[in-house]
Amino acid sequence: MAFEAGSASEKNLMGLGDAATPPWLTPENIRTVGAAEPLPFPSGEYADRMARVRERLSALDADAILVFRPSAVEYLCGYHTAETAPQPLLVTPEDTYLYVLDLEVGRALASSDVQNVLYCSYANTRNKSQLIAEHVVSTLPQRARLAIEFGNTSTPPQMIGLLGESQLDLVDGQFLVENLKLVLSPAEIRCMEQAAEATRRGVDAAVLAAAEPDATDASVAGRISQALLSGANAASAWGPLVVTEPRSGIPHSSWKGDRLSDETTFLEFAGACHRYHAPVMRTLVQGRPSRAVLRLAGLAKTTLAAVLENAKPGVPCSQVAEQCLKEIGPLGDEEVFHHMLGYPVGLAHPPHWMDTGSFYITKDNPEPLRAGMAFHVPASFRSFGVRCVGLSQTFLVEETGTRVLTHGAADLIEL
Repeated sequence: MAFEAGSASEKNLMGLGDAATPPWLTPENIRTVGAAEPLPFPSGEYADRMARVRERLSALDADAILVFRPSAVEYLCGYHTAETAPQPLLVTPEDTYLYVLDLEVGRALASSDVQNVLYCSYANTRNKSQLIAEHVVSTLPQRARLAIEFGNTSTPPQMIGLLGESQLDLVDGQFLVENLKLVLSPAEIRCMEQAAEATRRGVDAAVLAAAEPDATDASVAGRISQALLSGANAASAWGPLVVTEPRSGIPHSSWKGDRLSDETTFLEFAGACHRYHAPVMRTLVQGRPSRAVLRLAGLAKTTLAAVLENAKPGVPCSQVAEQCLKEIGPLGDEEVFHHMLGYPVGLAHPPHWMDTGSFYITKDNPEPLRAGMAFHVPASFRSFGVRCVGLSQTFLVEETGTRVLTHGAADLIEL
């Protein structure tokens, strides 16, 4: 599932500040690098995403948006890289401009369909944010309204300050792109299905690793990682998380070389395809589970079943959550649950696959579900400081209800 990019030779490459044209940036190299990595989606899909962003800008009465969140940049133009420096995308009604470091021009050529690539030098003595801000200001008309995601950690505060000192009028574009990402296209759903296959391989590898003599949480995590990466085209944005009793009772603990407990070991991880994620939680049990373990497993299974039964297009998230919480019932004093019944998943970059807009299945979200949305149900219950049992799935909202994308029963796995 890959599509040819547009001609790399058509891209407009321009250095900012004193960034000279690198000697290796020859027309022949530009053509070769531009053909090295076919896009995962057809150009028409990226064009449709851009069109919908521009519709949102019009509704916001904004003239442009400067996008910093890496997953949002990739969503709009395909650009992705292992580099973590801020490299934003400017979208205007007529054009797009991708700002990268000069060593990232190759990634821009190979992975994006954006036509205007502007690069700063790694060694530039001038402030890179200042160079980008100056170009943004010179590109937009005076007093233009520029949307920017104020609340995301990817947006440098310095950039907000520089743009705020200009003649631009900054408006809050929080989650503008992320809310568009919530409904997946058929091609994106195929990526999710392939990610779920990778997740299945991870579960199988975890079970085999945990059954080995002297298995540790680290050895299990290593085998999961190997399974997730073997044959993959992308790594997960987070994890794998592997933690055994009693540290599993401390939320978000992970492996550190401990021997597996004689009772439970908690797993959470996601396979990825083109950075689309399909997470699961699973719990391994040595021997027959205790009554306390069965109690937590029952809560997790009840939670998952209730979400899958009640989540339908047009149903408010709050209604789904309220029904689920009713079926879960009251918890014991030492039982920990986050009361998050589901969060959207799909295209994500580090630090986490939970890289979307604030659209959760909770009792305070009145927004209705829509067909094409994908969610992970983090059905994990803990006896605080003692153990955790998590049994989850990633599912898709379809016209007739829900379809589970991840594989295998969400039940205790007895070793």
